[in-house]
Amino acid sequence: MVKEQRLVAWTVVILVITGSLCIAARLKSLYRARLPRGETVWRLTYDIDLPALKGGKIHIAIPDSTPYSRVFRESFSHQGIWMDILRTKRTLGREAIIVPIVGHDRGRFIAQFDILLKSEQEPKLPNPKVQLTTEEIEHYLQEEKAVQLTDPYVLNILSQLTSKQINKSKVLERIFEYCSENIVQGGQGATSDALGALQKGSATTLGRARAMIVLCRTAKIPARLVTGFFLESALDARKRYWVEVYSRKYWLPCDPENGYFGELPSTFVPIRRDSTDIVRSSLIFDYKARYSIRRLLPPPSFTALPENRLWNILDLTRLSPGMQEIITLLLLLPLGALITTIFRNIIGIHTFGTFTPALIALSFVQADWRTGAVVFFIVLTVGILARLLLNKLKLLMVARLSVILTLVVLCMILAVSILDYLGLTPSASAVLLPMVIMTMMIERFNITAEEDGHKQAFKIFAGTMAVALCCLLVLREGHIAKLVLAFPEIQLLNAAALIVIGRYSGYRLNELWRFRDIARSGTQGVS
Repeated sequence: MVKEQRLVAWTVVILVITGSLCIAARLKSLYRARLPRGETVWRLTYDIDLPALKGGKIHIAIPDSTPYSRVFRESFSHQGIWMDILRTKRTLGREAIIVPIVGHDRGRFIAQFDILLKSEQEPKLPNPKVQLTTEEIEHYLQEEKAVQLTDPYVLNILSQLTSKQINKSKVLERIFEYCSENIVQGGQGATSDALGALQKGSATTLGRARAMIVLCRTAKIPARLVTGFFLESALDARKRYWVEVYSRKYWLPCDPENGYFGELPSTFVPIRRDSTDIVRSSLIFDYKARYSIRRLLPPPSFTALPENRLWNILDLTRLSPGMQEIITLLLLLPLGALITTIFRNIIGIHTFGTFTPALIALSFVQADWRTGAVVFFIVLTVGILARLLLNKLKLLMVARLSVILTLVVLCMILAVSILDYLGLTPSASAVLLPMVIMTMMIERFNITAEEDGHKQAFKIFAGTMAVALCCLLVLREGHIAKLVLAFPEIQLLNAAALIVIGRYSGYRLNELWRFRDIARSGTQGVS
């Protein structure tokens, strides 16, 4: 007994010391490390006012990491709308999909993106190879409203730039030189139309980019427009346009306005490809969009780990925002288990399983709690009623669980479809809950009801939901999520706390309350 106690004590001490030393080392590196020379940190802010919302989905393009820049932190604020983040099918760019909430006449979307910009002196990484399908190639060769491929004027210019003796790479260089040298930026009569830019020799940035696209596509060279920003301090940043040309299985960036061919400075951040609009929708609606850019001082938590050190593996903040969300959920799960353990071992509240409350709470961390709660209780009610009916069939446990799982899936799909039809949620990911957890909860509820009665089953269910609510209140706190992501060593301290609680064998708090009369009478008898 004494030996076990010593072993537990030493284990806890080792975990606490190791975790504390790791946290101290990380804090020390946070304040000593500096951003490598030439690298800068910028914040791009969206402020979009949607005054006339009448249903339908709105797509807002948002920045993604590139070989020269990295989005390491992002935050969203949306009023009167639901939001989800998806990737576009063709260009794989990121989009915020927003849907108006029923009953709201207007909405507002505010987003901030913190971007690390790499130094111009660093060696440039090669563009990734891309294998386009026949359908994609045809798409990037087709005629558009402002890109007139079959006009005789366009064909005449292209005939002057091409000949049978030169290959497509040389043709591409000549097209770029022509658009850079023969089209004046701005001025009187500047147009955003490709044909007008070639005829007048004067165009906006968009018109010059379209002029290059029309010549490339006429020469059977796939090309697309890129809309983005140039990272420089601006309270009202304007959109920039350039071209990407598909050559030898690479997308080559070209900016005829500034004379960049095949490679752009790292300050060019693409937002949307193959379109001029950052905000777009199939509906016709009015909106006001304002974009601002400002340079930031590098936050200490970001400059902690130089890239040339193996220690950088433990820096989870270097991952993409999407991956950070997933990692954060995983890191929050042990904290939820700690909260559940405290309620079970110290307070004495019974739950359906050890991790069920924490998993239920994590289900609501990223989802909207109102729609999630509706789906949760509807599915749970249907599952419990179905389980009571299945008792009459006398099925084996595996078959019974499979039938319940089938009903849970059908209920979830129906709920998602109804909510989407009513315009209450942009996607199924906002309301989907762990189906296995739901199924096992239904099964455990009915087993408890059979063995101990419905009163005890509802009591444990209430305890499970109470603990899950406490876990949710803690896990939804943004500062805690940032803390566990920045200092994953906290899990060692969490493990030490679990070991200490696991050795507790005294009275639970609810037992002290239940037997308070006996304790009071015993005290009076002694006196």
